[in-house]
Amino acid sequence: MAMKKTPGINAASMADISFIILIFFLMVTTMGSEFGMIRMLPPWTDDTSGDKINERNVFVVNINSHNIVGVRGQPTEIGALREMTKNFFDLNNRGDEDPEKEQRDLELLGPTWVNIGAVVSLQNDRGTSYRIYMQVQNELTAAIRELRDEFCIQRFGQKFDDCTQEQQDVVGKDVFPMSISEAEPRDLSGNR
Repeated sequence: MAMKKTPGINAASMADISFIILIFFLMVTTMGSEFGMIRMLPPWTDDTSGDKINERNVFVVNINSHNIVGVRGQPTEIGALREMTKNFFDLNNRGDEDPEKEQRDLELLGPTWVNIGAVVSLQNDRGTSYRIYMQVQNELTAAIRELRDEFCIQRFGQKFDDCTQEQQDVVGKDVFPMSISEAEPRDLSGNR
């Protein structure tokens, strides 16, 4: 008996079809984009005079390699950080230990007390966990957002995000700017 030969499949065009399908998926597929933190960088300046910053204007927050948060050298719970930051920027506090303040005549607001050069300095260790770092960042940012909301409710009767662009500009730039300075990670634990 003679064996029947099964017909073969012509695979010459398979490579072409696979390539076309690959191109199709590359064209129509969107890749997930990474999200970062939105931060406004300070304006560029050529001034390198190195003006001395008054220590009372700096709210120093440290995170060491053991993920211990410290504020002005004192260990602090992350949950207390928001309230401490709000207290630091509070315009009603005008003691010798509080940031320097002056009254300025601001557009849309008139005479208003503002902090002069008040800034949060965030310093973390190279061994700090990303989770703790982001929790601290979130608390600092939330404190400034809450201050903006409280100020806008008092002055304009609505939260910061509901204000006009002009109102947001004056409050966000002159009254409560997002003044968070980050130092390059280093060894804060004393280990070399």
